[in-house]
Amino acid sequence: MKLISNIVRLITGLLFIFSGFIKLNDPIGFKIKLEEYFNVFAADLTPAQDTLAININSVDMSVNENFRRILNNENVKKINIYTSDWEHVEVKDDAGKIQSQFDKTTIFVTIDGQELYKTDIQKDDVAPVKFDIEAKVAGKEIYKKNVLIYNNVKLNSEESIDVSKFKKVSNWLSKLCLAIIPFALILAIFICVFEIVLGVTLLIGWKRNLTLTLLALMIIFFTFLTWYSATYNKVTDCGCFGNAIPLTPWQSFIKDIVLCVFIFILVLLRKYIKPLFSQGFSYGFTSVVMVLSVVFAVYCWYFLPVFNFLKFKEGNDIEKLTTLPPGAKQEKREMMFIYTKDGKDFEFSMKELTEKKILENTQYKFKERIDKVIQEGDKPEIHDFTIADAEGQDHLNEFFEKNEYKLLMVSQGLTDARKRAMKKLSALSIDWTEKSKLQFWALTSSSPAEAEAIRHEYQFQFKFYFGDNTNLKSIIRSNPGLLLFKKGVVIKTWPSTNLPTYKEVLKYTK
Repeated sequence: MKLISNIVRLITGLLFIFSGFIKLNDPIGFKIKLEEYFNVFAADLTPAQDTLAININSVDMSVNENFRRILNNENVKKINIYTSDWEHVEVKDDAGKIQSQFDKTTIFVTIDGQELYKTDIQKDDVAPVKFDIEAKVAGKEIYKKNVLIYNNVKLNSEESIDVSKFKKVSNWLSKLCLAIIPFALILAIFICVFEIVLGVTLLIGWKRNLTLTLLALMIIFFTFLTWYSATYNKVTDCGCFGNAIPLTPWQSFIKDIVLCVFIFILVLLRKYIKPLFSQGFSYGFTSVVMVLSVVFAVYCWYFLPVFNFLKFKEGNDIEKLTTLPPGAKQEKREMMFIYTKDGKDFEFSMKELTEKKILENTQYKFKERIDKVIQEGDKPEIHDFTIADAEGQDHLNEFFEKNEYKLLMVSQGLTDARKRAMKKLSALSIDWTEKSKLQFWALTSSSPAEAEAIRHEYQFQFKFYFGDNTNLKSIIRSNPGLLLFKKGVVIKTWPSTNLPTYKEVLKYTK
């Protein structure tokens, strides 16, 4: 039993140390993963809001208007119903002669100032105009008003319906998840350091009972996360071992179940776990491990991961990674036609439309045409890397076209980019384009309007291209970051905290 205890103890301790170290090597990556979890939980814990339905009906004017709004829209607070003052209107011909004149009032229905409906009523209308206005939440009537307008009679006061009280209040767990997001980086570093420390204390046998208790709580928490991800397909990559060993949610869940069994065995056989060192040495050793772990995390956050497991690491040919090899299975799509019959949708291919004579059958009504994937194709290793201009045209082939060096600046959000780094990049881009006569590219996920404003602020001489924010985060863990390419190969990467001068860049082009 002692041998079993030691083997399980060694495997468990090393796994926790390895898991913590891999994620600590890329704290920004683990931060992004935690933010993804918190956003998922916040969305799932937020109660589904009811729908506000407003109906405006007038038999006299053949009006039947329906409006629907989801109550979780923060702007949906009040419905306002009112009429304007009587206004004298004169209709003139081209010569300026009055052809007709009348007085009118306008009935308005708005939601927090947003106009839903309005119509003009003339004062001298002979027949009264009757409006039925009703509002329902979740099918239950909360307001009904009959408005009658004729001659000098009209709605004199504005009426308001407060619908904010029908909103379902978010629970404290949902609010907590959203409140934690700004502290995701600190939490990411804490969890990783905690994993490493627990792995070390388990291996050296220090604070046995406390270590086993904390290990059990941590693995139960991780098992719940991976089970939730796998069951509801919320987070497709749990990030247990960062980008070094990508695992599917089910693989991660099975791994956590095995660790649960290991920790349960250790709890049962805890009498065999003996401290390897004295109390003082164990305390000092654990403290040193903790401090070194924090220093390592801060270093990888401030600069870049020491071990780069991202696709855009130095030496990788991105052009090849974004291209399917010869003989790869291609995706097959087929044009499908959706028709309705008796309130149900039916899907037909062009061949089926002809064979079943659907077009001749008046019971079927055409609804829409779609392109349906009938066979999934192979995808390149990098399938979401785009360099689009403001009009949406992709320039990726142009980026790879010339067999020359090029610099690529990447910014996940221009307003959040380090200002000092942006100034350095402005100077570097000018030297690069004027002295080397080579192109300087800039890629961001910000809007074109925001990019244009930043370009003027820092006097950038280059134009911005646009890409997916998730992909940009996977290129480099820095905002902004800089990459040197030779055709499609990544030669060198720099974070915003350690940007090179023009002369330093030239060292890597020889």
